[in-house]
Amino acid sequence: MQKKVLWSLCVAAGSCACVWAANWPSVGGNPQRDGYVNPETHISAANAKDVKQLYKHKFETKGIATSTIDLERIIGITGFHELLWTGSSAGDVWVTDADLAYDFKHVTLPTKGAVKTSAMCPGGMTAPPLLTGGSTVGRFGGGGFGRGTVAVTYVLDGNGTLIPLRQQDGDPTYVPGQKLVPAGSNVPALNISADGTLFAATINGCGGAGNGLYAANFKAPETENEPNKPFKSPAVWGSVVSFMTNGAGFAGTGSTAIGTKNDFVVGTVPEGKGDVAGAYNDTVLKLDPKTLEVKDYFTPSDKEPAYKPGAAGVTPAVFAEGGKDYVVAGDRNGKIYLLDSTALGGSDHHTPLASTDAIVAADASGSNGIFGTFATFADTEHGNTRWLFAAVRGPIAAKFAGANGALANGGIVAFKIDFSGGRPKLVPAWSSPDMVGASGPIVAGGLVYGLASGWSAKGSKPAVLHLLDAATGKALYSSTPAATYSSQPLAFANGHAYFVTHDNTLYQYGIPEEK
Repeated sequence: MQKKVLWSLCVAAGSCACVWAANWPSVGGNPQRDGYVNPETHISAANAKDVKQLYKHKFETKGIATSTIDLERIIGITGFHELLWTGSSAGDVWVTDADLAYDFKHVTLPTKGAVKTSAMCPGGMTAPPLLTGGSTVGRFGGGGFGRGTVAVTYVLDGNGTLIPLRQQDGDPTYVPGQKLVPAGSNVPALNISADGTLFAATINGCGGAGNGLYAANFKAPETENEPNKPFKSPAVWGSVVSFMTNGAGFAGTGSTAIGTKNDFVVGTVPEGKGDVAGAYNDTVLKLDPKTLEVKDYFTPSDKEPAYKPGAAGVTPAVFAEGGKDYVVAGDRNGKIYLLDSTALGGSDHHTPLASTDAIVAADASGSNGIFGTFATFADTEHGNTRWLFAAVRGPIAAKFAGANGALANGGIVAFKIDFSGGRPKLVPAWSSPDMVGASGPIVAGGLVYGLASGWSAKGSKPAVLHLLDAATGKALYSSTPAATYSSQPLAFANGHAYFVTHDNTLYQYGIPEEK
């Protein structure tokens, strides 16, 4: 009886999982990959010094754990929970209570057959789980996420099947999945548009297939007012469409970004060729989200260094300003570009709205460069200044007036995007203290969260979390080193920062609550 009553409450609230918000639903925080958490009222410059490591939680697996995502609130048989979803290349999915650090559920996804694995192609589940949610321009209900529909968390298994896990209990069989990418593919991140179209980009030519972007639309089933009853209407999967790069995979840990009006998807392709843009050279492609046809492109004028698989790279970010979408992208020459989403590179496809000088020089191993994802926000409390933050690996070549020490290994750099003149400008503002293996930053509550992952081609070091003043780059908090390095993106939700280290340990940082 209790189970039926709680299920009734869930359906009445709008879904079988009673979701109020998905505070960190994907890599980069949202489909635009803008790394911005809003609102955030728990941690500020005034109390950042009080941040502590709240716990570390070890996942037992033979695989490599992904980064985590956060589901802000769900109701189940045992009441309300904030849940973290983390996967692994061995097919594990852990659903962990964010406050108490215990595994609420452990799901093992089936994998048929064996694929040849390597460091570049680990096999199994490589992309973090994905929730519908969290655009910075308003929440949306992608994937049929509406009243009376089944709320799901998406995972991509080692067979290349996209599986909607029922959020209430992690059931991988309740809602049917869809084959999306070749078995054994390496997919850094999934993405989803407001209409429920899911995107998966492959890298490193794994599974014996070329690199490309795959997409399929999903409409969740409608459910009766009781669990495990036949659906009122079934799940509907659209046909899978694909776009092949004929070369490298999409750059960065976020793979792709989606326009704020869900009218395009963008990504950067380091090398390859296509019928529309010709030879790719860190080319930013604007694709139709339904067909994946190329609608526009930008290719930097400068010749890029030779591409090396596994090299540093950054996923574009999309933000809206004055009712218009802009795209931020980076290349292997260490430059950042601001692009007009309606004409990415102007009439010649080589002219950005603005660009920086080279921030970092490429190296022989390909490990130096702009890395991961960007972060950007408009500081409405201080003149509506638009800020842009980027993670850089390698010695900094550019000069920043607000430097916070020499950057021998890299760190976080900040720019102001100046729209005051006739043409926007990217104005260097500050650089952080030195970081080894800086990962994509997050901005929340006037702070920039920067993870020194510790990864280095010269020998890795333990990961360290830094909290920086968003206006100056001054370090307000630096954690004690973790046990080892991290190879996964940083996450943040509800006053807590999360990262997963190479030994499959989840770390949570925040301000301790008074008991």
